[in-house]
Amino acid sequence: MKKCRIAVIGVGQRGCHYAAMLAEHPQVELAALCDCSPERLQAFAGELNLADVPQFYTIEDLFARCEFEAAIITVPDVLHAAVAVACCEAGKHIMLEKPMAPTADECRQIINAVRKNNTIIQIGFVLRNHPVFSRVIEIARSGALGQILNIASAENIGVMHGASYMRRWHRKVANSGGFLLAKCSHDIDIIATAANSQVKRVAAFGSLDHFTADKLKHEYCSECPDQSCRYRFGGEFVRMSETEKSAPSQKGFDLCVYNSDKDIIDHEVAIMDFANGIKASFALNLFAEVPKRTINICGTEGILYADTAEECIHIHYSNGKPYEKIECKPKDSSGHGGSDKGFLDDFVDCLINRTRPRADYMAGLASTVIGNAIEKAMQSGTVVAIAAEEYNLEQ
Repeated sequence: MKKCRIAVIGVGQRGCHYAAMLAEHPQVELAALCDCSPERLQAFAGELNLADVPQFYTIEDLFARCEFEAAIITVPDVLHAAVAVACCEAGKHIMLEKPMAPTADECRQIINAVRKNNTIIQIGFVLRNHPVFSRVIEIARSGALGQILNIASAENIGVMHGASYMRRWHRKVANSGGFLLAKCSHDIDIIATAANSQVKRVAAFGSLDHFTADKLKHEYCSECPDQSCRYRFGGEFVRMSETEKSAPSQKGFDLCVYNSDKDIIDHEVAIMDFANGIKASFALNLFAEVPKRTINICGTEGILYADTAEECIHIHYSNGKPYEKIECKPKDSSGHGGSDKGFLDDFVDCLINRTRPRADYMAGLASTVIGNAIEKAMQSGTVVAIAAEEYNLEQ
């Protein structure tokens, strides 16, 4: 059986996760690992028992000296466009982590490169493969709930996961397009896919009200004597080499979450008005004891409620049909409620059969367009209109 040769570009936490899955995939040969830090790349390859996999420190060297047909790109968001375009111009198919890019213009740069070079691109909306959300989308678009009028969704992030965004590169809007786009472009995509329409205007309210600089005691956790701090850094949600673990402050890994070097929010609510009349809301929260996503869809024939922690969907019909409870258990423990393996399988299947992914570049562009509008609405305090032309490939 012929195997797809796939490289991983950007070997941090997410890249290592995909590299480990690729190494075990029966239809894949892990062709290479590429990262700008030789020290980290070598350390992580050793930890994953992938030391024999070819390693490259620039994409130019990777393209020149390695034969492969596709790449999984897990570099920081601000680098997505440059790396994705370079891959397409080198004739490589790509799976690109979400969000597609921090701005719509960068998304269009990627799309133009994809179309010009006839390459496949899958955007990292792994929640489309989540057992709960895949079924929610199916039900919402089946007509079983009647005419859908309202969608209310929320992501409740675990305490240490939410805090990690305050000290990582995500703390700068310029690096990611904002917290909501960086973390919740998944959720925007799910809401828009369930609504089966384009957002025409948004409003949003968000601010930084907890992780404020007035609470700062020391610049780095390793300098701070407060052992009881609930946000004390212990290596969570970042991949570090043994050398980095011994001195985390040298690269800022244990930056205090109350630092002044950030411009993101720590809670937000957004409202979306869709062209087909559906109204939707999304709430971002960072202080959950039990991390979970929820979605509530109200239709003229019934109301659906789904909860990823509960792993099931409840439907209360208003048309005489009996209450329905649908169990949605993960198929595996690959991450994101068992979504990651199925999402990777989909990408491999697209490579083998040369088919277009479900999470394609149009979905990537739409999520960024909506996310950018939400960020603008939050910053300006105004309702922001999204013209239909903004979803077009040409601007």
